[in-house]
Parts: sequence; structure tokens; C-alpha cells
Amino acid sequence: MAILLRGGTLLPMADGGRAIAGDVLVSGARIAQIGTVEQTPPDTEIVDCSGCYLLPGLVQTHVHLVQTIFRGLAEDLGLLDWLRRFIWPLEAAHDEASVRACVRLGLGELITTGTTTILDMGTTRWGDVVAEELVRSGIRARFGQAMMDTGENVPADLVESTRDSLDASAGLVKRWSKAGAGRIAYAYAPRFALSCTRELLEAVGMLAKLSETLVHTHSNESAEERSAVQGVTGMSPIGYLAQVGIATPRTVIAHGVHVDDAELQILRESGSAVTHCPSSNLKLGSGVADVVRLRQARVIVGIGADGAACNNELDGFEEVRLATLLARTLRGQGALTAADALGMATREGARALHLEAETGTLEVGRRADIVVIDSERLAGPGGDPVARIVFGGGSRGVRDVLVDGTLLVRGGVPLLFDPGEVRAKAAEVLPALLGRAQVA
Repeated sequence: MAILLRGGTLLPMADGGRAIAGDVLVSGARIAQIGTVEQTPPDTEIVDCSGCYLLPGLVQTHVHLVQTIFRGLAEDLGLLDWLRRFIWPLEAAHDEASVRACVRLGLGELITTGTTTILDMGTTRWGDVVAEELVRSGIRARFGQAMMDTGENVPADLVESTRDSLDASAGLVKRWSKAGAGRIAYAYAPRFALSCTRELLEAVGMLAKLSETLVHTHSNESAEERSAVQGVTGMSPIGYLAQVGIATPRTVIAHGVHVDDAELQILRESGSAVTHCPSSNLKLGSGVADVVRLRQARVIVGIGADGAACNNELDGFEEVRLATLLARTLRGQGALTAADALGMATREGARALHLEAETGTLEVGRRADIVVIDSERLAGPGGDPVARIVFGGGSRGVRDVLVDGTLLVRGGVPLLFDPGEVRAKAAEVLPALLGRAQVA
């Protein structure tokens, strides 16, 4: 099946790429032609994109789908209290129905606001449920079941033995690698240094090296967490990750707010990527990551909304907006332009996930992961297209969304799920989950 997206303003997001007027011809799962398309295959579906911007779908390199229905349940707390008093007990209270409802709700929000690829960290159970919903949704994803074999005030239902944690991930790798016609793959997800033994982290580092599987973890998020890791390990957080074999080119580290000069050197030399989560960092009072400093050191920096429990949205365009505004506050005008920040959420996010040959830019041969934004729904009426999208409410302009050449959203309406049904199910499972949770 071919689809011709006709007559839009294209934002390719390739290095040095400028906005151009033209068409995009999609053939099967890939982009077949860009520019003026005069001849199309038989039975091509033509989608009028006049007055619209076309860009690669957003790549969010850190989300927690299993926390979507926790929004509003853990407010005005710092990171460690937030986790120990509310988030971990709520995760421990999950059952299959609540996980499924949570993941569906989160995916619906992500897809309809223009995110087409995610790196997700789940909880210590229900990885198969998460994977089933990822396949069903049509999104592109790397996902991992959280690994936790120790930790202060971690509920018993979240702690696994080291062996059980490793075995669970091994099973998920086997069952879900290249699922969903290749859209889905696994990523080892040791939660963070305070909830993983050295034995577990070293094993994950070795397994990831042997299999070239991604590793997804948290580090250097808050000053309190940084101090706690130093107290337990006697090392800086990034230094510890390097020593146990976790800091590698296959690693994506969420946050990186409090990074000293020695850690910056490790990030640069190891090739580890960092995910900037501005809303989450602000809401939890964790601080502001100096992404300009990271990027100047040639560290790959992606964008993520984190979880709905600490955001409370999953809107990637809002994270892009905040990223450039915060960078200007720290470093001055021009330090991180709107185009730079949007590149972090597309091209750079794909690089972090080692998907740059597949997605993150509009180029012939790339996967057809495309977002069509109706300019009439943005603040306007004119001006630079990137500025209009980043500062003018990009997500509210999302009209159509394609992943692998399949339309997931058309005219603002999701095609693979009923939003009302998804929201109703989430509301239905929440009271029972709260009844099971042992929150402080």
C-alpha cells in the first residue's frame, strides 16, 4: 500500500536540513520519495497536507507507561520520598488489568500527541503485558522490565532475586525481540544503582555487551540520590556505572542532572547517551540538566517526558519547548535553539536508541514514522515553522500520525483504539489498585 502525503511543508530534521515545500511518498513501511511526486503507484492513497507541517515522529528516550494512572497521587515530594512512599507501593499493587489499562492510556496519549518511538521502563513484573500492548498499539518501542534486587524501603513484591531478575529479562528478550514486524525490541532496565546489587549490574553489563542489547537506567537525577549512591558505593554515580560495565555506547541514562567534570568525561568516552526530562526534573525539584554542556562534550542527549506520575503529561513537544527555554536560562540565547531541541526529540533520540538508520529524519529509505501537524491549530498565523511548532503548541496541531507507513491517527482520531474506552478502563481499575496499595 502506498500513501502520498501531498503539498505540505517538510521538516526533514536531518543535520543542516531546511524546511522545504513538497510531498512524501510512502511505499510499504518506508519513505520512497521526497519532493515533487508526479507519478504514484496504482491504488495510492492521497492525503492532502496543504497548510500542514510534516516531520519525523518524536522519539522519547525515557518513559514509564506503567505509571500513567498514578498522576496526581504523589505530589510535592522529592525523588526518593516520591519513590519510597508512593510510586513503588503503587507499582507493587499492580495486577494484570491495571498494568494493561495503564499502558494503553499512556500509549494513547503518546501516539495522539506525535510520539512514534519510545524507550520504556516497566515495573518488575508484567513485562509480557507491556509488550503485548506495545505490539497492538502500532508504536515503535524498546522496552524493559525493571530490574530490582535490593533497595531501602522497596516493597517485597517489587524485589526479585538476582537470578530471577536476569532470567525474567532473558525470557522477555527471547519472546519479544523483533516483535510487531520488527518495531519492538527489549532493553535491559536495571532501575538505578540504589535498587540493584553490584552482581546484577555487572551481569547486565556483560549480557548487553554479548547481545548488543540496549541498557536503560536512571542516574544523577537529584542531589539526594547522588549523595546516596556515593554513600553506598564510595564512587560517583556515573563512575560506578562505568566500573560495573553499564556505561557503554548501548546505554541510555535518564536525567543526568548533577554530573561533575569527571563523570562528563566518562560519558563522552563511553558513548553513553543521556535523556533530558525537563518537566519531571522541575516537578520533583531535582534541578535542571545542563544539556548544552553535555552536547558540547559530544554526549548524545535525547528527550523524554518520564512518567505521568512526575510530569503529569506525556507530551513530547512540551518537553522540547522546556528544553530550549531552560537552556537559554542557563546558557543564554542561542545556546539551544528550537531547532536544536526538536532535533534532540527526533534525530538525536533515534541515535540514542541506535535507530538512526531507521527513523528520526525524513529521508528516502527511512521508516515512514511521520507526524502531520495542521498549522491552523497552532498559535500563529505565520513565522518560522520550527518556532511555530515548538513554541506554538505542537501537540495540539497533530492531525495524522504514521508508523512504518501505517496510519495510526487520522484527522486527530486514533484508528487502533477508542479513547473513551481506554480512559473508562483506566478509571475502572484505579480504585482497586488504590485499595491494594500500601502507601505511606
